[in-house]
Amino acid sequence: MQSALTVVVVPAGPGDAVDLARVHVEAWRETYPGMLPQPYLDRMSMAAHARRWRTRLMHSAEITLAAENAEGLVGYCSGDWSRAGGQAAGEAEITTLYVLRAAQRAGLGRRLLTSTARALAARGATSLVIWVLRDNAGARRFYERLGGACEGERPEPIAGGTVAAVAYRWTDIATLVGGLDA
Repeated sequence: MQSALTVVVVPAGPGDAVDLARVHVEAWRETYPGMLPQPYLDRMSMAAHARRWRTRLMHSAEITLAAENAEGLVGYCSGDWSRAGGQAAGEAEITTLYVLRAAQRAGLGRRLLTSTARALAARGATSLVIWVLRDNAGARRFYERLGGACEGERPEPIAGGTVAAVAYRWTDIATLVGGLDA
């Protein structure tokens, strides 16, 4: 286990696309066996994800923070205005949060989440939501420990089918970011 202090968290740019794709694919393959079809996880393409990341980072107002240690990128978190409520409602959404298993349990997920929430709050967000696969018990416990309230379920299209996802919400984003070190 490493310390979150040995990791730097910085805004990601288009030059980080390959590393973000690597973390994305590796994290999915570590996290989702049994929740998503294994052939889908096996077919995930780092090259395709790198192209998506490069486009996303060049053409989106989404905030993406990357966590890097001496070995390279080990996690990231992205957020923007909520797909449901959006800027008009003051609601932001964490669109992705992944930390490689080897870098977990050192406070890095919390640091990425709260840092991204702070950046979204600086844009005017007053509340925050994140959707997580219903069967992802570890992620659900993580959001609950940070004060997220589970509310709502929806089918999430993925891997040629759908899986159940649940929302975790912080009605006051300040409860998540207040008093925590960035």
